[in-house]
Amino acid sequence: MTTRLADWFEAYLARTRELATTALAVVPLVLIYGLGLLTASERARSGVDFVSTRLVSNVPTATYVGVQLGIAVALVFYALFRAERPFAQHLRWAWPAIGEACAWGLGLGTIVLFLMDEARLLAIVVSGALVDRAVLSAGAGLHEELVFRALLIPLVTVLLAKAIGIPKNAAVVGAVVVSALVFSAAHHLAGEPFDAFVFLYRLVAGLVFAGLFIWRGFAITAWAHAAYNFSVL
Repeated sequence: MTTRLADWFEAYLARTRELATTALAVVPLVLIYGLGLLTASERARSGVDFVSTRLVSNVPTATYVGVQLGIAVALVFYALFRAERPFAQHLRWAWPAIGEACAWGLGLGTIVLFLMDEARLLAIVVSGALVDRAVLSAGAGLHEELVFRALLIPLVTVLLAKAIGIPKNAAVVGAVVVSALVFSAAHHLAGEPFDAFVFLYRLVAGLVFAGLFIWRGFAITAWAHAAYNFSVL
């Protein structure tokens, strides 16, 4: 029994990182954010989303919905193209991956809220409509992880390893630190007043998400970030 459980867990870790499973797990997040922008307020828009936030204000609703559904369909076809096993198996592994990610995000959010409460830094703030929280959280998880982890970490790793000649493992560590610093700084560069505690808080969160990205991949990190944001907003 123990051996079978260990084998299942090993298979789970591997198959939930496969590209086809990742693509399918991201589809609900894409639709929650993309279609949710139609009813959410402007403050729910992701600051690093350079496509949907412009389309929703500048094209007819039917066209916009078609684009969002097209992205979802493209992800499904990508999953079909990259499938390493029967498509149904990838689909079956995507749901527990989302569940795991939400557990990571809610767990991290609970820890953060507890520590802030202990430090007397927690304030109860009315954050607006539930749809705004859901859309903002989905957008942050999807687009911030895409930009600061899925794109930035590999790019910085290649620059450090190839251009400078840093050993691969050291380059990955350097890329994780750089991504966390850029992630934290970007919020202030976007117009949020600088606060040392908030900067450090986001830096630590960025390191955690970067580590999760390296270990568990994009989809789980994006969903974890979304669940984390939803729990602490």
